[in-house]
Amino acid sequence: MSPLLWAAAAVLFVANIAAWLRIICPLLLIRRSLGRLARGEFAGAPLPDADGFFGKTFGDIRKIAGILDGFARRTSDGGFGLRAILAGMDEGVLIADSSRRILLANDALASQLGLSSPPLNRPVIEVFPSHELQRALDSALETGAPVKIEISLDSAQRGEVRTRRHFTIRVAALSTEPSAAPSGVLVVFRDVTDVRAIEDARREFLANVSHEFRTPLSIIKGYLETLMDGAIRDPEMAEKSLGAILRNTVRLELLIEDLLSISRIEDCSKSVEISAVDLAAVLAQVLAQFEQNIAARGTSVTVDWAPDARVADADARRFEEIFSNLLANALRYGEAERPEIRIAARRVDGGRRISISDNGPGIPLGDQPHIFERFYRVHKDRSRDAGGTGLGLSIVKSAVEAHGGSVCVESQPGRGAAFHITIPNTGASAKSADDEAHRTVGVPPAS
Repeated sequence: MSPLLWAAAAVLFVANIAAWLRIICPLLLIRRSLGRLARGEFAGAPLPDADGFFGKTFGDIRKIAGILDGFARRTSDGGFGLRAILAGMDEGVLIADSSRRILLANDALASQLGLSSPPLNRPVIEVFPSHELQRALDSALETGAPVKIEISLDSAQRGEVRTRRHFTIRVAALSTEPSAAPSGVLVVFRDVTDVRAIEDARREFLANVSHEFRTPLSIIKGYLETLMDGAIRDPEMAEKSLGAILRNTVRLELLIEDLLSISRIEDCSKSVEISAVDLAAVLAQVLAQFEQNIAARGTSVTVDWAPDARVADADARRFEEIFSNLLANALRYGEAERPEIRIAARRVDGGRRISISDNGPGIPLGDQPHIFERFYRVHKDRSRDAGGTGLGLSIVKSAVEAHGGSVCVESQPGRGAAFHITIPNTGASAKSADDEAHRTVGVPPAS
């Protein structure tokens, strides 16, 4: 090859190298950087500083990468904040698109309905089989106006057992622009099951109170009218009428006292004054008050109170009410021929356990879950004849719970009933209990 051709080839080779360095390499860098941006890798685009056309292009790509990185960070922070807000809410929240498919749901909603996980990407009607809710979604999407409804849904919060839960639901339309048509809905579920239960209990309580007052008042009114019609001049009829009036007046007095007791006990901060109390001595005082009733019924009372369980952290006045109501209950329903009442107390881990049992007819299994409810009676006619108001065991439960304790019943029909009370210790009675135990066995207490 001639020297001229060699020279020409060398020039072309150098030109190609220069073109590669000045054009092809920057284009490859640009392509590689755009690929990183397409994959969402916005930070740290490896583009060098340069002059000319490619230098300006590199600068523009770096600016775009910075803008996208900032936008991604703000979006991530906003999503994190939204997730934190939704996770911290007690209300169930879901967002659905215009086709009524769930896009987002928080954990509270899944918990309320007993779902294993939030119901994402499923139609609302499939997860919540309620036509009323579906109509509310349709209305919000069509009109853009918020809708508020109340519905009841099944929940599987206790294993496979389905329970009925009540919700107030607010549906609000979502739009990308203020003037645009709604593109989705925000649905907020507020569980009002407990509120409904309280309202139902309040209505039932008022109805029961009204009935309990109406019956003795009607009897009193009837006998007063009889006396005014001339029966007052008939000694036998007058005595009968006055006796009935007195019995029903006492019944009203007991009812009012029980209602006041419940009111006092439920205000725990004012009604319970905890101190080291000798509960065995409180029981002895109550038994003395019931001495005539015990003798009249021929009831045998046995007390087995462990020495180290005598002193407990309690309110003496409240425990006087507890013992009075449980003893009255045992006397009322004790065995007719040879009634027996057994009282035992033991020291248990962290507190005291007191049991009061009788040998009466027992409590039917179906009634046992309800006996601590207000005005509930197992033997309704017998309770009224014996003067019961149906509030005694409710007072016991309220007073024990005010001490931070618990009460339960153990009974088999035909074999009596036993009420077990457990109260915790706060520490005030620990030394007093030890001292009492030492005195009982004749050993000096530890210093």
